Amino acid sequence: MGYVFISYSRKDAVFVEQLSSDLRQAGVRIWRDVDSIAPGQDWALEIRHAVEGANVLLYVSSQNSSNSEWMAKELELGIQNSKMKVIPVVIDDEGSRRMPLFLYRIQWLDFRTNYEAAFQRLVAVLPEEVREDRPLQPAKPQSKGYVFISYAQEDTDFVIRLRDFLKDKGYGYWDYQDSDRDYHTQLFLELETVIKDASATLSVLSPDWKKSQWAAKEYLFSEEIGTPVFLLMARAMGPTLVTAGIPYIDFTHDEQQGFDKLDKELRRKGLI
Repeated sequence: MGYVFISYSRKDAVFVEQLSSDLRQAGVRIWRDVDSIAPGQDWALEIRHAVEGANVLLYVSSQNSSNSEWMAKELELGIQNSKMKVIPVVIDDEGSRRMPLFLYRIQWLDFRTNYEAAFQRLVAVLPEEVREDRPLQPAKPQSKGYVFISYAQEDTDFVIRLRDFLKDKGYGYWDYQDSDRDYHTQLFLELETVIKDASATLSVLSPDWKKSQWAAKEYLFSEEIGTPVFLLMARAMGPTLVTAGIPYIDFTHDEQQGFDKLDKELRRKGLI
C-alpha cells in the first residue's frame, strides 16, 4: 500500500504532529520516523527504505529545515525516485526563502496564514494510492503539541497514572522513560530541545524532587525560556526556595480532584 513520507526537522514537531493527525483523519497513510521506527532498528537504514518505498515526500520547509542534514539526505533520496511526487510545505518565512533550489521549480503549499485552506489543497493533490478505502472516524481531540513531564524516578508510580490521564484526555507528552529518545545526543542537550519545543512542563513535586540532580534544573530552565510550568504536588514536601510562593496543584489529598484541576488548567491555557 502507498503512503506519504514526511520529511521534517524535530524542531517543527508541533506542526508535524497536527499535520500527521489531520492526514490520518482524512484517510491518508503516512510514514513518520517517531511513529514507524521501532526500538532497536537501524534508524538510517529504516529511513532509506521508507523514502524509497514512498509515493509522496512532504518536505516541511522552515527556518529549521535549512540546517537539517537528515532532511537534505531524505530529499536527495526522494529526487532519485522518479516515481515519487515531492510536495514542499512552507510553514514560515524562512521556509520560503531558504528552500532547496530543486524545490523552487515545484508548486509548493503555503501553511503560514490559513492552515485549513492549505491542508485541503494538500489532500486534493495526493494520489489515490496513499488513501485508505474510507476516511477514519473522528478521534477524540488531540493536544496542540506535547507536555514535558519532569520528575524524580522515585515518583514513577504517580507518573504512570499521570501518563494514563494524559492519554485518556488526548494530551501528548514526553518523559525520559516512556518516550522516543535520541541516543546520539547528550541527555542535557536533548532535554533542552524537548523543553523548548514543549507546550508546557509538568513538574512533579515530592521530597525526591528536591534531591534530583535534574528536576529543579528542568523547572528553572523552563521558566527561563518561557515554557509554561504546572507544579504538581504528588507527595508532600517541605518548603523549598526554588518554588517558594508559586501555586501548585495538590494531588496529596484527592488525586482525582488534582487531575480534574490539571485538565481544567491545561484547557484554560489552550493546550487542547
